[in-house]
Amino acid sequence: MLRAGATSPPSPGRGLLARVLIVEDEPSIGFILREVLEGEGHKVTVLTSGTAALDWLAVEPPPDAVLLDLLMPGLGGREVLEAIRRERRLREVPVILVTGAVPKGDGFPAEGSYQGLLTKPFDLADVVSVVNSAVGRDGG
Repeated sequence: MLRAGATSPPSPGRGLLARVLIVEDEPSIGFILREVLEGEGHKVTVLTSGTAALDWLAVEPPPDAVLLDLLMPGLGGREVLEAIRRERRLREVPVILVTGAVPKGDGFPAEGSYQGLLTKPFDLADVVSVVNSAVGRDGG
């Protein structure tokens, strides 16, 4: 069982797979996502707001993937996604939306602007599968 603050070692035979940025305003969801992806060997950064994400992206090397909550207070996921797509060095970064919103609803990002969708509540195996696919690691 994982404890708060504990870091999961990579699975046997796997090295560091990818740098993943998680932008999620719900701390418990961010914690779970981080634990699962670190357990797969990914290096994970969790930020709790759209503004913090854009600040981080402005100074850090581009991550290999972004898991982005769509509905957040303040600067929401759609605005963050639009900013990522406008930035030349970030355009090719795969963005996976994490949301409870209906994909065809008003305000939902245009199809093709994101590479994956995880609908809350999500299955943790789906999280691993979608992220590994986005970073080009489909097999075990």
